Amino acid sequence: MSYLFVSHDLNVVRLLCERGIVMRAGRIVEEGATDKVLFSPESDYTRELLAAIPHPPV
Repeated sequence: MSYLFVSHDLNVVRLLCERGIVMRAGRIVEEGATDKVLFSPESDYTRELLAAIPHPPV
C-alpha cells in the first residue's frame, strides 16, 4: 500500500514516511529515504529548510 502525504512539517514527515521528496518551485530538488534526506541532505535548499526548523530551548 502507498499513499501520498504532503506536509511542510518535516518532523511529521520524519515520523510517518519511509521516503521523502523535497520540492522547490514545483521541481524536485532531493529525494530518497527520509532519514537520508533529513539527516544527510545533498541539496543546499534542503539544508536551508532543516536549519529553519525551530527548536525549543532545553
